[in-house]
Amino acid sequence: MTSKIFEYTLTVPPSAIDVLGHVNNVVYLDWVQIVASKHWNHATATYFENEDPTEERIGIKKMAWVVLDHHITYKAEALEGDELVITTFVEKMGGVRSERHTKITRKKDQKLVVTAMTNWCLLKMPEAKPMRIPEAIIALF
Repeated sequence: MTSKIFEYTLTVPPSAIDVLGHVNNVVYLDWVQIVASKHWNHATATYFENEDPTEERIGIKKMAWVVLDHHITYKAEALEGDELVITTFVEKMGGVRSERHTKITRKKDQKLVVTAMTNWCLLKMPEAKPMRIPEAIIALF
């Protein structure tokens, strides 16, 4: 599988900062999931061209991803106002599962802040039952 990298940039808002003055650990996890959704929407836009493009995740009425587990490593801190580059790609896809990798880097000094690996399971909707990942979807990633 040739992985296609997706990139998203954000500026750390005040709401992300905890009592220690840096981004809270759970906020990084939220960003890992947000970039996964953005990547999904970007990669599958043509596959779901007849779906409602205003939904948070397009195609959600037909299929949805659920997290099996997250593995996250915190390497450095990020502070309010820091510009972060979040990159993600799918390493493996097959059967009902997908393995996604994410890196969060501070833009000004290219310092690696967080790495994450998430295992996902694809569900057929609305039944919410595991489904094999269609070959056409695999080809998009």
